[in-house]
Amino acid sequence: MELSGVVQNELRNLTKLDNATKVINKAFETIVNPAKEPIAGSEQYALATVLVLACKYDYDDQQLRELLERYILNVDIVERIVTKYSLFRDTYTPKNAEYGIALPHVTDANWTLRSDLSSSSYSVSAGNLSFSIELESFNRDRNEKEPAIRFTCTPEELQLFINKLKDIELNCDKLAKQ
Repeated sequence: MELSGVVQNELRNLTKLDNATKVINKAFETIVNPAKEPIAGSEQYALATVLVLACKYDYDDQQLRELLERYILNVDIVERIVTKYSLFRDTYTPKNAEYGIALPHVTDANWTLRSDLSSSSYSVSAGNLSFSIELESFNRDRNEKEPAIRFTCTPEELQLFINKLKDIELNCDKLAKQ
């Protein structure tokens, strides 16, 4: 995970604070209930940012510890954060998946095959096939399917797309086995 310079500096500043434990607790509270706990300082913002991204990227305790140790030189502070994160992660990670950079969860795919027909009264090219494809996701708020992505492609483009999806599937399988 790559952190901005501001976040890196503010994580370093955690060791200089007398109330580091309070900042740590406030960062976790902010993530759980952002409306209730506004961000009070830049150190709290930096830590909350790291925690949200750690959940988003499914960091385990060791990965988070290694990341924090690069910026926070106080082992006790790192350990307090990691201990709290290990208790927090299982409940927050599913909630976190609903926000931010998560891609839509595709639940259905519809397609239509179209062909241009030649006609003596129209100057339309004959035999041009195209696929209209619509991927749908499920909107929990409205309790219904809604279009996530729509596109049109030729049979050749569709075949390339299918091959790319197969490559992605193979790469995911390889990563899952590691």
